[in-house]
Amino acid sequence: MSIDFSGQVAIVTGAGGGMGRAYAMELARRGAAIVVNDYGGGVLGEQDGNAGPADTVVAEIIAAGGSAITNSLAVGSAAHARAIVQTALDSFGRIDILVNNAGTGIAGPFTAHEDEAIERHYATNLIGGHHLMRAVWPLMAAQKYGRILNVSSNGALGVGGNAPYGAAKSGMLGLTLDAAIEGKPLGICVNAVMPTSYSRLIDQIPDPATVAWFRENLKPEQVAAAMAWFLSAASTETGRILLTGGGRLSSLIFAETGEIFDPALHAEQVALRFPEAFDESKLTPVHNQAEAGAQYFRHLPWTAGQNPDFGPGVERG
Repeated sequence: MSIDFSGQVAIVTGAGGGMGRAYAMELARRGAAIVVNDYGGGVLGEQDGNAGPADTVVAEIIAAGGSAITNSLAVGSAAHARAIVQTALDSFGRIDILVNNAGTGIAGPFTAHEDEAIERHYATNLIGGHHLMRAVWPLMAAQKYGRILNVSSNGALGVGGNAPYGAAKSGMLGLTLDAAIEGKPLGICVNAVMPTSYSRLIDQIPDPATVAWFRENLKPEQVAAAMAWFLSAASTETGRILLTGGGRLSSLIFAETGEIFDPALHAEQVALRFPEAFDESKLTPVHNQAEAGAQYFRHLPWTAGQNPDFGPGVERG
């Protein structure tokens, strides 16, 4: 099988370096026209930007025989999302792929940062990606085709001293899983990736040996190469949380542990029996809200002829 993106158009945010550049180069190498988006500022989002990094990547793509254009707007607002999308439409006439890669770091103790820094961080790492998805969604729905990859992080699982980053990257997971359900009948596949790769954020780690290990063993090009299939028409996988880096690929899922059930459950019973509920030898995979809700039906049967509605977009059995 040869994965080819000829005739397709991709927006890649944060594509002026690191993983974003790797995505842009990989997709362009396989035939896609690329909107190379990068605001060109600091890794913490604190500096004024410039078009230089994006221009450099565009020049690389064109020199290699590809097609690309620069967009140097910072992600984070609805207006900028619409403008980024318009750049793609004005330049190439369509949009098939969105890679929400742009992100900043903001490590430190829980109360360390100014209000504005926290809000700017969420805007870049979560809100901007959401707005971009909203901007491309009607276009992809109209053509009955689209591929979206949201770059999350295993930092969403908890690191310590990294709460804003973990929270924003967790938000990308919820955004992905919900949009995947809505997008599936429209031909829009939405997945998230937790990449393990060298990047400018890794350069912020104070231990030089750790940074060197990432640089030598976990190249951003390996992430882009592994993810290309999920961005192609050949793949209909959606709602996946993918883990990749250094040539490794896996998938992260949610699972429930063992349980306690007693309609009269109270605090004293929980104190005595909580190990039963936390028993990790009895795992039940949970892929969506409907599956989570179904865990209750074994004990509390629904007798109205259909499953209860646990929220918008939930399929009823």
